[in-house]
Amino acid sequence: MKVGNALFKLMSELGIRQVFGNPGTTELSFLKHMPKDFNYYLALHDGISVGMAEGYYFATRKPQIVNLHSSPGLTNAMGFIYEALISRIPLIVLVGQQYLYRLIDEPVLYGDFIKISQGVVKSAYEIRSEKDAIKTFIRAYKESITPPYGPVLISLPQDIPDMEVSEGEKVDIPKYFVSGTCDTSAIEFVLDKVKSASSIAIVAGYEVSIFSAHEELVRLAEKLNAPIYTEPYLSIFPIDSSNILFKGPLSRYKASDVVKELEKYDLVLVIGGWLNYVVFPDVDIRLNIVEVTSDFKEASKRKWDTIVCNPKDFLIKLYNMLYKGLNKNIIKRENRDLELQGDFITEVFKEMKGYLDKYTIFAEIPTYRDTLIKIIELKPSSLYITRSGLLGWALSALVGYSINGAKVLAIIGDGSFNYTPQALWSAVKYSTRLKVIVINNEGYASLSRHGVEADWLFPSTSPWKVALAYGFEAKESRDIKNDLKWLFEDDKRKLLEIRLARH
Repeated sequence: MKVGNALFKLMSELGIRQVFGNPGTTELSFLKHMPKDFNYYLALHDGISVGMAEGYYFATRKPQIVNLHSSPGLTNAMGFIYEALISRIPLIVLVGQQYLYRLIDEPVLYGDFIKISQGVVKSAYEIRSEKDAIKTFIRAYKESITPPYGPVLISLPQDIPDMEVSEGEKVDIPKYFVSGTCDTSAIEFVLDKVKSASSIAIVAGYEVSIFSAHEELVRLAEKLNAPIYTEPYLSIFPIDSSNILFKGPLSRYKASDVVKELEKYDLVLVIGGWLNYVVFPDVDIRLNIVEVTSDFKEASKRKWDTIVCNPKDFLIKLYNMLYKGLNKNIIKRENRDLELQGDFITEVFKEMKGYLDKYTIFAEIPTYRDTLIKIIELKPSSLYITRSGLLGWALSALVGYSINGAKVLAIIGDGSFNYTPQALWSAVKYSTRLKVIVINNEGYASLSRHGVEADWLFPSTSPWKVALAYGFEAKESRDIKNDLKWLFEDDKRKLLEIRLARH
């Protein structure tokens, strides 16, 4: 059996039957072995293929395969691979390498992919013989799905896929279980803290969604009568936003804002999230905190008490240990509409709200993110946001997510749209059902708050015209009520641009 055939067979047995990429000469020797029951999802930019794979992972919760074109493809895609690292998304990144016996000559397209990718992947390997191919792939797969999840790179020389792998070199897929159950002594430690605290808050992070711990989170919060905040740099929405315990997202701008909000509580439980991941770490966060995460790298960085285990297991065990009748806080439902009246974008989101019941949202609107969360009724895992701050991610990930058949909506800024408009081509090619709203404030409004005035902060473009060229129905809004009705009235792929007057 050829190595290429063996790798695809291995992928199939692992439940992976799709590849995302933008092919070149160094990949064809691998791709020609792809079985007919596999799907190759083409993107018109290497980075977009990674973003699509990330979106598809969120839709299926299975690790995905990306196939990149040697040095140019890898370097084109590094921002998106970095997003996978920061957002803890399991990917296997196969990069086509030059011929094995010519690597010493460093020909065109050659690169030291292990060195190039350093800092944006969990690990990187180069296959140096046909005997190592399957073992390397299995190792990469295991690493990608061991917490903290992340991308693992494999450099695949283009002559390897056509080499024969003998029967003796075949490797059966080993069973691989990662549990991370919580030690009883750790639960008892937290229980003592809970009993001695007069007020408790919970900060919920992305792992609540990754481990499907939404119900367990709410059940514990209700037992404690504790308010729930989302982590500062929210990437996956963890709960039902209509829950009376939900207090909103913590500030992602300043650590001092986080401290100001949480210092009124005796104890803060951080469940599967990053509390200090903010734009301006202006102060140390010195509070009584217990952080629970499966991410040992995150946990090892923190000065506060940390427990490394599966957050879902922690929530179940702590709840079971709590005595009946524990009641720590009095939660008051806030009238969020009072602080949001009179703003045009607020009115747009309110008008949009009634259409979004069945939609999953990918948002890339830094200026309006918090307003969106306050107005739109969100369910667990119904909102995804870039964790690294990468522009262009939402549109790419949206397309990948939609390939699985879901109804999806991107709400993005004009700056974000102009990074990856080519993703619209893939959306049309693969008959996805998606909608796009571009909020065009004619530039980078999120930067204007910092007191810098310069024309290069305000590039003016017309995304709806670009969308037409890629086969979307698209228009610029003139009547927001009727235009939103037009956008959502059917399953056609449509883009609506909402242009804001620049102040």
